[in-house]
Parts: sequence; structure tokens; C-alpha cells
Amino acid sequence: MQNPLQAAGYVRRLMSEIEEIEARIGELSLEKAALQRQLTKAHWEASAFKDVSRKNSGTRIMVEQRILDALRDNPKPLNNSALFSEARRANIHLLPTTFRTYLLRLKEKGSIKSAGRRGLWVLGDDKQA
Repeated sequence: MQNPLQAAGYVRRLMSEIEEIEARIGELSLEKAALQRQLTKAHWEASAFKDVSRKNSGTRIMVEQRILDALRDNPKPLNNSALFSEARRANIHLLPTTFRTYLLRLKEKGSIKSAGRRGLWVLGDDKQA
């Protein structure tokens, strides 16, 4: 059994290690955020979004494109949940309310349409938008 002085030293060493790990986690979080920004920028450039002036516009275009691609790739109608999961691959921080506005925009442009039942979607007549 350890004496009290040894135990105190052990506790200090563990606390120091935990603090070092917390500092590394903070650095990694900053690095991750920077990489995510770079990835978004690369997506914009690769997808000819250079003329997009607002960050949200570029993000919206990427999400809408992901939704349309998912519908193109699936012969059956997709539900909101499946489309939301696919859209979050383009923007991990996408909120359900924002996602619904993107669906509404796509519907108003004619890019998607309801598949008969509420919450099911297929490509619309205007598949290019």
C-alpha cells in the first residue's frame, strides 16, 4: 500500500496528464475546424461555386445537390429522414429547420416533388435545378 505522500504524487501526475490531454484535445478541435473549412472551400471550388458570395449560399447549394444526387441514385422515393441523413454528409451542422427550408426551395423550383405520401420525395420535372 502506498503512503500518503506517494498517493499525493500519483494524483498530481494523473491530474497533469489529464490537463495535457485536454490541451491536446483543444488543439485537435481547432485543427479539425480548420480542416473542415478547407474541405468546404475545396467543395466550392470543385463544384464551380466560386461566384457564390455568401458562405450560407455555398453550403445550401452543396446540401441541395446532395439531396438531388440521393434522389437520382435511388429508384424509390426517399423520406425526409433519409434525405436529412444524406444532407448532413454535406453539412454536419445542418439543422432540421434549415433542411426543411432547403426542401421547400427545391420543391418551389420544381427540382423535387412529393411522392404522394407526406414526407416522401422524388425528383421533379425540372431535374437540372
